[in-house]
Amino acid sequence: MIHVDRDSQIPLMEQIVSQFAGLIQDGQLPPGTRLPSIRKLASMLTVSAATVVGAYDRLTARGLIESRAASGYFVALVRQHLPRLPRPAASRVEIDAIGLMRGLLRRAEGLTAVGSGYLPAQWLEDMVNTRLLARVARKGKRFYAQPAAPEGYPPLRNQLALKLGMMGIPASPDHLLTTFGVTHGFDLICRALLSPGETVAVEEPAYFGLYAQLRSHGIKLVGVPRLANGPDLAILDQVCETHRPRLFFTQTLLHNPTGGSIDAANAFQLLELAHRHGFMIVEDDVYGDLHSMANPLRLAQVDRLERVIFLASFSKVMSPAIRVGYMAAAPHLIELFLDQKLLSVLTTSEFDERLVHELLSDGSYRKHLERLRPRLSHSRASAVRGLRDAGLEPTLESEGGLFIWAALPEKTDLQALAEDAASNGFLLTPGDAFFLCQPLRPMLRFSAAAANDERLFEYFRKRLPLLTDIRSGLKV
Repeated sequence: MIHVDRDSQIPLMEQIVSQFAGLIQDGQLPPGTRLPSIRKLASMLTVSAATVVGAYDRLTARGLIESRAASGYFVALVRQHLPRLPRPAASRVEIDAIGLMRGLLRRAEGLTAVGSGYLPAQWLEDMVNTRLLARVARKGKRFYAQPAAPEGYPPLRNQLALKLGMMGIPASPDHLLTTFGVTHGFDLICRALLSPGETVAVEEPAYFGLYAQLRSHGIKLVGVPRLANGPDLAILDQVCETHRPRLFFTQTLLHNPTGGSIDAANAFQLLELAHRHGFMIVEDDVYGDLHSMANPLRLAQVDRLERVIFLASFSKVMSPAIRVGYMAAAPHLIELFLDQKLLSVLTTSEFDERLVHELLSDGSYRKHLERLRPRLSHSRASAVRGLRDAGLEPTLESEGGLFIWAALPEKTDLQALAEDAASNGFLLTPGDAFFLCQPLRPMLRFSAAAANDERLFEYFRKRLPLLTDIRSGLKV
């Protein structure tokens, strides 16, 4: 019934799982059929008992077999397929944002996400290896059966306080709370500080996921134009006079999607506005570690965490799979955010946090950044030249960081372009999603790492002229 091929490259355990699964799904092993005991099957196949135990565990996890106490393993009697519950209706902006996030996170074969917010996998392969994982697992093996600290792994919080201190942001562990990334931090802020119907100010353009997340909490959004040197403070002043927002969300460094960073004059005036109008600032620093300067200016550095809630993450620079971020704020706010963390996810992953702590404390993260920044700068310069030569107009060309914000010819049909690009192997990130209102020109966000591709430049050179104003009747 079951056999193993020792010359195959497929592990013995996987061969056993695959064959049993096929027999069960084809009906050759009906529900209720008793399987050979672990010892008997191991003897029949001349494999170790551990191999059989692993195979049976995997079949059990798939719901194909079940274990009965003192009786053995049997083909599962019932494998139910529960119907999906209907989803509540969402606004078009939310659907667009969620659709974009799904597309950018999905690993679609043959499709390159040239506007992704993550670095290419090959740029991150030096960060996590089997020796590091083994070392972290060995150090923490006594603690993995215990609940994680809700505030976050204590040695990591100490290390983060040291990291912030070196950035000029005075913080102790009491100022810090770990999160599942910046998106999780946004959620805790909404739960702790905002109520449905309240108003916040946001930059425009800005990250489309933030817009959708705030709207999902019933929050009203008022846009403030993002200029080359930071938010338009004259408009923000007017917004404060008219709408009295409780919070203002901003990215000080390497803004998403424009790539720009705030200058000192704008930063000090923004903090003065916050003090005068009584609002708090949420500073998203998710890309700040990629900045080419050794210690660029951040709002939290000047404000000293009085009116600024500082959010950062390691997912963008270490690995998308390592969902470790943190919040820095006044201790009384951290207590409020901790309450909401307990109510929503209880705790974050101590294993991931131990991994991040190891990379920070042994200097690996610093060395990784030292290799990454010049590589990103070189790739960015090449991508800007290629996009410009292909007919696009990149803005803020001299800025560093991951994002390139580029204008298309004014009459370009953005939807048609996105669909055509996907059929040619490129997933674009349309600029419309980054605005509360319709932008004046069609825009695209590019990754300085992923968009440095001659195939992409050649595609735009050939197809962009054909996709300009096709609504006027031009055939493509």
